[in-house]
Parts: sequence; C-alpha cells; structure tokens
Amino acid sequence: MIRVTLGFACVLAVACGGQSINRDDTLRRLSDAIQAPVSSPEEAAQSSRLVEQVVEEGMLEDMTRQEVSAAIGRGDDCSRHPRCAEAGFEDDDWFYNVGQMGEGATGALPILIVGFDRFGKVTSTWNLRVHDDPG
Repeated sequence: MIRVTLGFACVLAVACGGQSINRDDTLRRLSDAIQAPVSSPEEAAQSSRLVEQVVEEGMLEDMTRQEVSAAIGRGDDCSRHPRCAEAGFEDDDWFYNVGQMGEGATGALPILIVGFDRFGKVTSTWNLRVHDDPG
C-alpha cells in the first residue's frame, strides 16, 4: 500500500528522469486497464505495476476532477468504499478498482484512490499493490 503526497512525488519523478515518460499515453493505458477484464494473476500484476507507476511518478498531480475524469474516467465516490477511510481519504475523493474480474479470475485487483483538495485539484493518491515483483 502506497500513499503519496504529490508535491514529494513530483520531486521524485524529476530526480528519477520521470519527465521523459509520456504521461498522456500512460494515463490512457490506465484508463484501458480500469475497464479491462482481468482473468489471471499475471494480468492483475501488470495493472498493479501500471497503477504503482502512476502514483509514484505523480502523474495525476495538480489535475482537476474534470481532467482526471477525462483522462481515466470518473471514479466511485470514496463514501462507498471503507478502504478510503482506512487510507485517510474523504468521502468525495475517488476510488477505482483497476480491472474487472474476468472469467476464471481469482485474487485481488489493484486499487487506485485519488484525493482532491477543496478546489478540486489532486493532492494525493494511493494504491493497493497486488504484485510482488518489481517489474
């Protein structure tokens, strides 16, 4: 489980060469992964690594609710998910299951939570990692 306050994540992304990553392409892949059926632990792990990359590199930093919705879709309200409160998010923040349980799927799906400030800008993100390997 990782929660990143985005000001710090941005510094990490710049220091680690994150500027060379195509954010739009990565967020498009995340949007696709949110909707895709997951039928194996390997597929779940692949989506988990993608979510972890988005969180660790602060790719949603300073985006508005409207921009996040346009990039990856609107998440469910956190008020519907106990995991949000456990991770310190507010009821109106957004929760995403990354993937849809496909036929024959077992195990957990990665989770992404996006927190917004009172002006509607992303201030923090959190992910539930479902993979063990680094890459």
